[in-house]
Amino acid sequence: MASFSVLCVVLISHWIQASVAVAQSAVETEASEADVTSNADADADPSTDESEESMRQTKKLLAPFSVRLHLVRHGETQANVQNLVLGQGDSPLTEQGVAVARLAAASDSINGRRLRYWRTYCSDLHRAHRTARIVLGMEGEEDDTERTSEAAERPSEGQLIVDSRLRELAKGAREGFLKKISYEMALELRRRDAEIKNKEIQVPKLEKIDHAWERVEGWINSLVKDASDDFYSTCKKNGERDDPSIDDSSDCEVNDPKRIYDVFALSHSALIRTMIHKMVGDELPPDYAKTKEGSLSIPNLSRTTIDVRPYTSHPFNKRWEPSLLSLTDVSHLHSAPQPQRTPSFEAVRPGSFERSQNSHAYL
Repeated sequence: MASFSVLCVVLISHWIQASVAVAQSAVETEASEADVTSNADADADPSTDESEESMRQTKKLLAPFSVRLHLVRHGETQANVQNLVLGQGDSPLTEQGVAVARLAAASDSINGRRLRYWRTYCSDLHRAHRTARIVLGMEGEEDDTERTSEAAERPSEGQLIVDSRLRELAKGAREGFLKKISYEMALELRRRDAEIKNKEIQVPKLEKIDHAWERVEGWINSLVKDASDDFYSTCKKNGERDDPSIDDSSDCEVNDPKRIYDVFALSHSALIRTMIHKMVGDELPPDYAKTKEGSLSIPNLSRTTIDVRPYTSHPFNKRWEPSLLSLTDVSHLHSAPQPQRTPSFEAVRPGSFERSQNSHAYL
């Protein structure tokens, strides 16, 4: 009898231990599943408190204003119709180019009447200068354009500023030749032409993209500086802020820009394309329109709008943060007639088009 009792006690003890082990295993399994679920949630949402705080701190470094660039390409030229490489050479606007520019001038969304520009600029090449004057309603007025190789120190609103930093990229030997002609072939044709004329070969300057970006980036930096000086001097006059280097929560320091400095800039396809790729290339849609050569298409009189938000300090050596607002928009030309194309020339002799020799030449 005693042996039976001992056996029962032993069996009950084993059953209790097994039950406890099963319960512990279930708890551990549930905890493990909870960890897996938690990790999966973390993988699905990579943002963390730390990264969100970093973003908030970075946003606080942005100035409470922005410089908004309205980048517009010149009107159609004779060289465009003939499919020639222009570069820093020049070519007059076609009748169609003038007509479409006047159509843009009738649109309050771009002509400066409804949208009041803080500054208006154009390239120093004639095709850009004439297009800008038409679009801004200056056609027929006395030409009091401010011509300068750099931004005027204190340009007045409504004044058109000619700036050589907005001129087209120099295309070298191909300037004046059909686009289908290679650089090597253009050089050879120039050499042959020089031999026939018993003259020294003349090859226009060839500009690297990085060099063109360097000059136009300097133009942007000058705009940011002038806008910053204007904004903070206004704050100081209003007693809102005495020292723009101090980051505080005053009315001059808000997360969303309270003032926009709109800048009209009439330029050229290759330079505008360079600015887009350098500033907001990662924001381009995958299906953006391309030229026959595969480059980003910049139609005549299209407008690309880029916001430039300065930093109050320079994290990661950056002066400002750009963002793309619109890409090659032509809505202001919605009723424009289609251009009537003329046949391209089979061959074009070097020097058969006009070339600007300096920043103040309008040929």
